[in-house]
Amino acid sequence: MVTEEYPGARQWSRNKQAVATVVWISFLTAAVATMLFFAVFDPIDLLTLIEPELELGRQAGYAVGFFFFWIISAACSAVTAWLVRTAPKRDARHR
Repeated sequence: MVTEEYPGARQWSRNKQAVATVVWISFLTAAVATMLFFAVFDPIDLLTLIEPELELGRQAGYAVGFFFFWIISAACSAVTAWLVRTAPKRDARHR
């Protein structure tokens, strides 16, 4: 068994791990939400309902939708991570 680690490897702090986890999970969630949402709705049709005079392409609509879902997912994930980290510690008596 090899126990030697790469000498250039650095350990991430707990905060960096939390941020990376939130960003990655929210990215994956936004990707799935975008696929499901735009499988049903066309961005051009949505745009004509919201602002008929604004001209954006279909790709721009997909991008706006993806970033909208990413922001919402990141906010939800960040609140969840914050709640987990700030929860009071339970000792063995309360289990």
